[in-house]
Amino acid sequence: MANELLTLTPAEEARPELKSYNVTIPMGSLAIGVDNIHHDVFLSPKFVQGAREYLFDVIRQFTSTTYLPGIELRTTRGPDSAAFRKLLSELLQSALTQAKYQKNIEIDLLFRLGLLKFLTFEIGNQFANLILEGKEWIRKRGEHFERSQQAHVIKARLSELQSARRGVIRRVGQQVAQIVSDVEDNVIAKARRALFGEDFTVYYELCKNRLIFLDGGKDDVFFLEHYILLGNYARDPDRFEAMDALFQEFLREAGVRLSHDPAHTEAIQSHTALL
Repeated sequence: MANELLTLTPAEEARPELKSYNVTIPMGSLAIGVDNIHHDVFLSPKFVQGAREYLFDVIRQFTSTTYLPGIELRTTRGPDSAAFRKLLSELLQSALTQAKYQKNIEIDLLFRLGLLKFLTFEIGNQFANLILEGKEWIRKRGEHFERSQQAHVIKARLSELQSARRGVIRRVGQQVAQIVSDVEDNVIAKARRALFGEDFTVYYELCKNRLIFLDGGKDDVFFLEHYILLGNYARDPDRFEAMDALFQEFLREAGVRLSHDPAHTEAIQSHTALL
């Protein structure tokens, strides 16, 4: 095939203009909490207890065969996903009902953020409780047992489990994220659209992002499977800042004009100074 020299028409020569944007979750109509900084959110004690037990059982289910053989933990019936899904659905519906009576969707959105904060915190907290329960089981067997070979083997497995924390939280977190997403799509979203329309849909879609349920929001395995894995250290040539600068250089060479919001520029300068 012969090489052809293409001449761009005036319309084709027009370059797109890129602009930065910020996503701000609206909370202007809600009163600040007792610390004058955060908003106060109170969850149902029944849901809190049920969620803690469910998360502990799920973590135990994922880890007992590999890391906890030989340890007799407290007796449970195993994770009941159906019961947890029902509790979650009732809780989300009650928040939407309260927002309906107050005629303010920000109440429901604030509740959703508080729920996500609780769930992500409790996954890590229940993982720590499982480790603690294993150590307590060894201690209660007596000093003689603590010095035995079996105890040293169990301690080594607990240490391995601690090292596998990020992977365990990823598996548990993605299971919980799927349940939250299913309840949102099949139960809550339709009722919320009927009451408040589509104005806040983008914020609820943001709350369904599965990155929320990762350990600290980072997981190389998850990024490699679903996104792009970039370097984590300052010396890595493929870290985010280096790739972002390279991408912007390509845009400038292509003739695309970049316009930065003053707040965005200030944030970049502050981030660079901290580094």
